[in-house]
Amino acid sequence: MAVTAPHFDGQYQNSISVAEESASADNGFFAVERDPTSWDSSMPASQGLYLSEYEKDACGVGFICHIKGDPSHKIVSDARQLLCAMTHRGAVGADTRDGDGAGVMTGIPHLFFKREAERDIGCVLPELGEYAVGNVFFNKDDSAQLQASQETFARIASSLGLRVLGWRQVPTDGSILGPAASSKEPEIHQPFVVLRSHYGDGTTPQGGTFDAKHFEREINTLRGNKNWMRAREGVLSSTHFGDQLDLLYPIIEQGGSDSAAFDNVLELLVVNGVVTLPEAIMMLIPEAWQGNENMEPEKKAFYNWAACLQEPWDGPALFTFSDGRYCGANLDRNGLRPCRFVVTNEDIIVCASEVGAVFIPPEKVVQKGRLKPGRMLLVDTLEGRVVDDRELKRTTAAKQNFASWVETHVLHVPTIVKRVMRSNVSIDPVVDDSSLSTDRKLLAFGYTVEQLNLLMLPMVESGKEALGSMGNDAPLAAMATQPRLIYEYFRQLFAQVTNPPIDPIRESIVMSLETYVGPEGNLLEVKPEQCHRILLPSPLITIEEMNAMKNLKHAYTAWPSVTIDITFPKEEGLPGYQFALQRVCSEAAQAIEDGIKVIVLSDRATGPTRVPLSALVACGGVHHHLVLQKKRAKVALMVETGEAREVHHLCVLVGYGADAVCPWLMMETIYKIGREGLVKGDKTVQELITRYRSSIDNGILKVMSKMGISTLQSYKGAQIFEVLGLHSEVVERCFTGTASRVQGATFDLLALDAFELHERGWPSRETILPPGMPESGEYHWRDGGEAHINDPAGIANLQDAVREKNQAAYDAYARNANEQTKSIHLRGLLDFRYENASPIPIEQVEPWNEIVRRFVTGAMSYGSISMEAHSTLAIAMNRLGGKSNTGEGGEDAERSQVLPNGDTMRSAIKQVASGRFGVTSNYLADANELQIKMAQGAKPGEGGELPGHKVSPPIARTRHSTAGVGLISPPPHHDIYSIEDLKQLIYDLKCSNPRARVSVKLVSEVGVGIVASGVAKAKADHILISGHDGGTGASRWTGIKYAGLPWELGLAETHQTLVLNDLRGRVTVQTDGQLRTGRDIAIACLLGAEEWGFATTPLIAMGCIMMRKCHLNTCPVGIATQDPLLRAKFAGQPEQVINFFYYLAEDLRRYMAKLGFRTINEMVGRADVLKVDEKLRTTKTAHLDLSAVLKPAWQMRPGAATYRVRQQDHKLYIRLDNKFIDESEPALTQGLPVHIECDVTNTDRALGTSLSHRVSRLYGEEGLPRNTIHIRMRGSAGQSCGAFLAPGITIELEGDANDYVGKGLSGGRLIVYPPKQSTFKAEENIIVGNVCLYGATSGEAFIRGIAAERFAVRNSGANAVVEGTGDHGCEYMTGGRVVVLGTTGRNFAAGMSGGIAYVLDTAHTFTSRVNMEMVELGKVTDPKEIAALRGLIEDHRHYTGSEVANRVLHDFHHLLPLFVRVMPLDYKRVLEEQAAKEKEEKMRQSVIDLVPSRTASQVDLASEGLEDILLPKEPVPHATSKRAEPAVGDMEDSLVDDSTTKQRLHKLDKARGFMKYQRLNEAYRPPRKRTKDWKEISTRLTESELQYQSARCMDCGVPFCQSDTGCPISNIIPKWNDLVFKGQWKDALNRLLMTNNFPEFTGRVCPAPCEGACVLGINEQPVGIKSIECAIIDKAFEMGWMVPNPPAYRTGKRVAIIGSGPAGLACADQLNKAGHLVTVYDRNDRLGGLLMYGIPNMKLDKAVVQRRLDLMAAEGVTFVPNAHVGVNVDAMALHAENDAVVICTGATWPRDLRIPNRNADGIHFAMEYLQLNTKSLLDSELQDSNYIDAKGKDVIVIGGGDTGNDCIGTAMRHGAKSVTNFELLPKPPGSRGRDNPWPQWPRIFRTDYGHNEVAAHFGHDPREYCISTKDFVVDDAGKLKGVNTGVFAAGDCRRGQSLIVWGIQEGRGAAAEVDTWLMGGCTRLPSAGGIKTRTFVPPPTKVTPAVKVEA
Repeated sequence: MAVTAPHFDGQYQNSISVAEESASADNGFFAVERDPTSWDSSMPASQGLYLSEYEKDACGVGFICHIKGDPSHKIVSDARQLLCAMTHRGAVGADTRDGDGAGVMTGIPHLFFKREAERDIGCVLPELGEYAVGNVFFNKDDSAQLQASQETFARIASSLGLRVLGWRQVPTDGSILGPAASSKEPEIHQPFVVLRSHYGDGTTPQGGTFDAKHFEREINTLRGNKNWMRAREGVLSSTHFGDQLDLLYPIIEQGGSDSAAFDNVLELLVVNGVVTLPEAIMMLIPEAWQGNENMEPEKKAFYNWAACLQEPWDGPALFTFSDGRYCGANLDRNGLRPCRFVVTNEDIIVCASEVGAVFIPPEKVVQKGRLKPGRMLLVDTLEGRVVDDRELKRTTAAKQNFASWVETHVLHVPTIVKRVMRSNVSIDPVVDDSSLSTDRKLLAFGYTVEQLNLLMLPMVESGKEALGSMGNDAPLAAMATQPRLIYEYFRQLFAQVTNPPIDPIRESIVMSLETYVGPEGNLLEVKPEQCHRILLPSPLITIEEMNAMKNLKHAYTAWPSVTIDITFPKEEGLPGYQFALQRVCSEAAQAIEDGIKVIVLSDRATGPTRVPLSALVACGGVHHHLVLQKKRAKVALMVETGEAREVHHLCVLVGYGADAVCPWLMMETIYKIGREGLVKGDKTVQELITRYRSSIDNGILKVMSKMGISTLQSYKGAQIFEVLGLHSEVVERCFTGTASRVQGATFDLLALDAFELHERGWPSRETILPPGMPESGEYHWRDGGEAHINDPAGIANLQDAVREKNQAAYDAYARNANEQTKSIHLRGLLDFRYENASPIPIEQVEPWNEIVRRFVTGAMSYGSISMEAHSTLAIAMNRLGGKSNTGEGGEDAERSQVLPNGDTMRSAIKQVASGRFGVTSNYLADANELQIKMAQGAKPGEGGELPGHKVSPPIARTRHSTAGVGLISPPPHHDIYSIEDLKQLIYDLKCSNPRARVSVKLVSEVGVGIVASGVAKAKADHILISGHDGGTGASRWTGIKYAGLPWELGLAETHQTLVLNDLRGRVTVQTDGQLRTGRDIAIACLLGAEEWGFATTPLIAMGCIMMRKCHLNTCPVGIATQDPLLRAKFAGQPEQVINFFYYLAEDLRRYMAKLGFRTINEMVGRADVLKVDEKLRTTKTAHLDLSAVLKPAWQMRPGAATYRVRQQDHKLYIRLDNKFIDESEPALTQGLPVHIECDVTNTDRALGTSLSHRVSRLYGEEGLPRNTIHIRMRGSAGQSCGAFLAPGITIELEGDANDYVGKGLSGGRLIVYPPKQSTFKAEENIIVGNVCLYGATSGEAFIRGIAAERFAVRNSGANAVVEGTGDHGCEYMTGGRVVVLGTTGRNFAAGMSGGIAYVLDTAHTFTSRVNMEMVELGKVTDPKEIAALRGLIEDHRHYTGSEVANRVLHDFHHLLPLFVRVMPLDYKRVLEEQAAKEKEEKMRQSVIDLVPSRTASQVDLASEGLEDILLPKEPVPHATSKRAEPAVGDMEDSLVDDSTTKQRLHKLDKARGFMKYQRLNEAYRPPRKRTKDWKEISTRLTESELQYQSARCMDCGVPFCQSDTGCPISNIIPKWNDLVFKGQWKDALNRLLMTNNFPEFTGRVCPAPCEGACVLGINEQPVGIKSIECAIIDKAFEMGWMVPNPPAYRTGKRVAIIGSGPAGLACADQLNKAGHLVTVYDRNDRLGGLLMYGIPNMKLDKAVVQRRLDLMAAEGVTFVPNAHVGVNVDAMALHAENDAVVICTGATWPRDLRIPNRNADGIHFAMEYLQLNTKSLLDSELQDSNYIDAKGKDVIVIGGGDTGNDCIGTAMRHGAKSVTNFELLPKPPGSRGRDNPWPQWPRIFRTDYGHNEVAAHFGHDPREYCISTKDFVVDDAGKLKGVNTGVFAAGDCRRGQSLIVWGIQEGRGAAAEVDTWLMGGCTRLPSAGGIKTRTFVPPPTKVTPAVKVEA
């Protein structure tokens, strides 16, 4: 008799959801709306954001079986004991009487049923195997329904030739049920059915159920498996079922669980009779066979054949199965689930998630084992034996010659390519001649310069996806104004709690991108032709490979392919989009009917008249269309698209059914990158393509791994995404089954985006624009681009507010942030229902100092930020009473000490992440909150890595690792990935610090509410829901941009689901993610959070300027860096953080007062106070539906708590540790030795952990002396035995233990050995479970026996001896020593960067099992090391009595060579460096101390030949004393030759150039010389000098140089600086001309506010931007690039522009480029306005101005001089003659100084003086005397600024007798004052060229300050004599010559407006930042939309 005993683990509240809820009247149980389709309407109905389909069944499983099949009631009673011993792995709901349910499946008890049937239903049952019995649930209160249902059942049975003998009512005992469960308790009846004769042929002679399975965990790829199974129905046929096969459809029934779906398919395969039950399981859940060189070829061939038929059902599943004969279990390929089994000498086998769940006397045990990854445990009760996995699979694989089948029939891509080429078909790429900057296709497919530089170039250069930092603060695709590709609406799902992510690098052995494509074979047969499919090693194929696929029939005539065009005529307009989709789907279906085997969807035809359908829309639409028609399995679907280029794009295409993708435009771009030399080195194009493919492949693996999916075959079509912002009309048609909860973009909006992008490439009206891909601002902030929540204005205002206690600045910051939010976040669309509120005085609102206690700062580790920044945050939060967070990097105990001023740097929240850095007993004991990091908002499902060069000695000490050795953070894995393990970790942490609350950090995604419910039931005290947009020190851009959801969705879902299940009152809910203002907090509170986290904003308050360079260690303000030079620049103070939180709390209080809330608690969850502000809707957001977000949770379950009102019951009062603590009192108080003995069972968990807490609280990190407390245990210890065991405690266990033995071992000692009466060999049996010594930091462990998987994972300091390990041993290890006296599993030492392992390899098999990526193997040869190794083995023998250790020690010298030393390369290097330093230090200290004699004289040898006989002296090396040279900061500081300069330029460091190189200004000619002429005063820098200067530009994430305090025309300064650095001058020119029409003017005369706002200017000299700008345009003219380019197309519209200054010329230039006929009028005789006559020649040579005028004239602009409009030109006539008139006259009248004697002779306006001078200079070289001559005169210039300085310079050139300059204001300071913070224009003392010239001639500066001119003094002739001074001011107070820049900006803006007005609302002229403002104007269409007619 076999029994499987599953138990539900309580992951989530479903199975019978109501069974977890109390039915008491006050908590709203009966008021909950129920789902009528669920069992007895028990499940809550989907409502708000709660979706019942995301409920999870998680059950632990096990079985007890008699190997010989002998039935026994004891098996049933033991199964009940097994269930009871597993209750800690389950959970309870709101009412503790209602658990998640449990069940038992037994074999059919024939004798019992025979007796019962005769007694109850009066019939005699036939023999076993000739009848069937089932369990049917009925409503117990409806007898009429019962009778009707039974009659229906009998009728169906009769129609199938079956007869119902009768029904037996099952007796039940419901006395222990809680109210909720009892309200739904069913009545159970068992029908007895006589089978047909051919079912009674003995196929199930044991009388078992057919095939019942029970799963532990879930199947990740379920949606894909279901889709593919439906598609497969079109190719299934069965000789067994014949025509009745159709009756079985759909194979997978609707509404079933993961295991039910799997069971449906498995049952089909087995009943069909072609394969046996074990074989079917091998097909569906294969081992990791790809790339496994150690697997037998026959078995590999079987799996290869199976892969041709069926994708794996992928996921971390352990399941048990039984069909009466077989009973067994199977584990997934990664082996994370625990499965332990015990075999007795009474032929009983017990298999369960834990050992010890059923008590078995030790002497009866003959074997203790565990199920290995991918293996099967099978009991054949007919043969009466346990079938070995290897034997079973070898037998299965030998049934057919599968290897021959695969070899003969599989088609390989290289072969296809060769065969097509042999048929003389050209498949080579054809790349056009256009450059990257002129390729129209790039524009039409939405490529931007940011994508090229930030994503694509790193991919092709390094073969890796690019890193980013600081999260995503740009708009969601659903909110963005600019057109977005549809891929951006898809958010990647990831594993958190439900299942584990995989490490795609260190655990690559379980992953594969291989996939078989093309028509599938029939799943219900076994034949060679099933292998006739195409094998793709990766879904990414090249242009050559795609061309081969298009010509496949030339290679294989039986494989015709067809290319379907997915473009449509532009003239069809918006309707054409859907018409095209319909056509493509129809053509695909028809192609299959025509026998086509490969369909290629291609947008290659995109061109001037054809617009592409999105490849994703086409692919998803075709895929689902074919699935629906059951045709998808008959064809390969490939996509050839110009859209896809990023990892995410490929992932989404594959996720929605693409078999292969050729990103042809990206491939062509790579060819052009190579052609244009945009990458360093001499890499060939093929190398670049290889790197690109590698980066895509690795990126796809990473995305798959985040969800725990191992194979691409399973990922394909699995739709592991949520849609955010697409309308249901799109989703239902193209992405069926994908969650899309807020609606959004319709087909028409997608079509609008397609046309907008198409217009970029092939505009309907040509406008001349500088070539190049556009800026977008999607990654880094750009003026005019996409909004960012962290923009310059916000950063500057916040820093001003917190530094200067400036409330007005905070208000400006908050206004700006709230305004930006409207364009970025979903909450931006919300407003408060003030109309329904009753405001209260703010004094009645909860005070700010109480509110700030609910504030926490984010989990930023020391290592990701500097110690200065980290500790400043901690001090601030401790003062406030809030909480700071350690992050995952640990924290030194010293930080808990109180400083002299009372402060402390202790972080109240201690984080426990997958890396376990520094997690010790003392660390945990010293916390207010322990946070389990399940996921991180910026990269959920991922791990991380701290490179060795960043691991400084202090960081290494904090993280308990070695300086210089890299540290890897695994993905959330090991002990935190599943609900049972998470529940155990919560328990462990609660035991480690009972006073601390335990928090679980989750990231927002669909279903997170259900996850949070499981977490609440797992006894977490606190749940954090992070938004997708949180910050990070470093992550791949794919994770930053496309994983996770906004917190608004996750928080609302969590709150709603917790309330719905009455769990909200148990937990505190917190949220974080780009929270900025009181408004954000108010919304978060109303959606359900009572606490809030902040990370980025406190950093900004401390000085962060969002460089987004955290991953480069180059933070210029000392925050995100470990560089001591940069850390010294940190200027943040705790007071700044305190001020920020004060302002924030007060901001929140104002909202609370207006809404009428007095306290936070009454505000939590009141979503009814929120509404959507309809006024904010745009074309893009018109269809967004936030009603589900705003569904009030309290209405979903009235009466349930909506905020935390009670504590979790952790039941710590029933722990065995309490006994330990009591009996250890002498040790704890007096340090006396204590010995404790006890018996333990598997329910005794975390033994020693609470005791360790006491030790740590009393004695700190040091703990007690070794072995002070000795605990001797007997039995099977529960999980986490000895977790965080403190120094001084020894646990000696006689028996065995479960998972997590020694987790976080903190100095204690663990000894485990089998019971002394055991008969088995310890070294051959499993003694401890998975993941032992996880994160151990110190201590010892001696384990006599084998450890299961992942032994010593992340060990960072413990010494351990074990007698064998499973797979992944010593994974991620960073320290300590591990000795393995036996065999290991696969993938040993993966990610091992420190510590040393010694493995006794007597079988010589170890080498093949090591992951060699980071380690080297060698012998143990060092005497000290040999002694240490022997010492560990001796200790092992001493403590455990190990026979293996005894044998090794007896024969140590012979066995020593068999020990393999596993040494990490990094660690070896560091140890060698340390040894060299120690040796050097020793030598230095070992110098013989001799005092030199002052009186000794020269003594000669007695004989001249004596010297030759003496021993020769050691040659003394010549000490070459090098002269210490000063460090050269920049090249101008040293004179070097040209070749040296060039060599240095090749080595220029762009990343750290701002630190290494000094600012270099343009060289000014000597003042005395230059005043003798009117030539320009300065000369340009050389190209090499400019390259140094551009290397200083940091390419800021938020370039303040482009902000409102920076460049008024929003020059894209970082970009052209970078291009100059790279030597791409022409590209730099194009980027410059995108924003600036006249850089030759601004580069000469602009006062450069950009430099004042430069981030480098915070603590260094800013970048010399102006010089670079001028050099670019000058080089352009010099190289002949600036040639006339008149528009080819004229609109016929005429525009008159009055004024030819900067604004007029810019406006004219832009409008001319747009094709209008432009005429410029100016009243002067020369054109140019201010440029010609207002700026003297020595600043702006007039030839430069005339050169530009001539160029414009050549391009078609008409200039009319001497045209004084209103005087000699009629203004009305001008208006009548033109379609538009633009007035650009400037300020035509200067400001006057109206004081006495103003009209005296000799007093002139500055502009009059300058203009007359320039005119005379140009007319006659000043020979005509038509100017105001200052020669020989005393000149007084009233007013400063640029114009005043120009007057000074002009007077000096005239030869003035003296020059004095009066300024009204005081002399400016030498550096910024506190009232003039960066990035404002620095009001500091400057010396301009005119001042220098006066000083050079007269010996003093001409300026006098605080001068107020009161009146002019005149002589008798009325001429000026002098001035009187006083308190009044005169002078030009304008901003100076930045007027030119503003003029250009104004002119450009006006031109865009005019063009829009003239052309009916459309323009391609850009506005701010060279970025075109988006308008949503539908294109014209020639298609008549269909007219609906309704009756």
